[in-house]
Amino acid sequence: MTSRRLFSIVGTAVLMTGCAHSNTARVPLQRTPTTSVGRIATAQSGTTSQAVLDDKLVSDFRRRAGRYMKVHEKAQKLGTRQKQRDDIGENLVSQQALAMRIRFARHDARPGDLFTPPIAMALRRAIDPVLRGDAALGARESIRDDAPATFVLVVNGSFPEGQPRSTMPGNVLQILPALPTGLEYRIIDTHLVLIDLDAKIVVDYVLDVMCKTC
Repeated sequence: MTSRRLFSIVGTAVLMTGCAHSNTARVPLQRTPTTSVGRIATAQSGTTSQAVLDDKLVSDFRRRAGRYMKVHEKAQKLGTRQKQRDDIGENLVSQQALAMRIRFARHDARPGDLFTPPIAMALRRAIDPVLRGDAALGARESIRDDAPATFVLVVNGSFPEGQPRSTMPGNVLQILPALPTGLEYRIIDTHLVLIDLDAKIVVDYVLDVMCKTC
């Protein structure tokens, strides 16, 4: 009887230990939290990853860009519509007149009107992996090769006439929100700049999206 009881107790202990191990091995899967305003998600494809901006931030930025283009279009209607002519001097006069009307309409424009602080923060975080570090050396070199001479960066300020516009790497453009016709992104020095192509003026900018000496 003593032996049978001993085997019974040992058997019960073994079964209880097995159940305990079985329970601790089952780790519940955790859902990835939905991104909130000011955050970015990462979409993975194979071995590469692509930063994806929050939809609310993108929608907000595109609304702001759309509002700017309404100002642009209204300013354009007040004068002769901008178009390329054979005479370079006439093109320059037309461009400068448009720029002056836009400046007048946006006399109170400030940095951050389009690139609001949450948008600017999200853009910096999203662009950082493709513009910093050893892997981004080729992208940085392509930007610097075509870069214009350094100029004072100010909202409503002119983009220097005759200066080249730096190359925008495709992987950077894939991250940035789509723009309405007439606007384009450029990286000047280390800053992301939004430029009005017809008026050749700086619409807004985000400072220090790229390292200066790396």
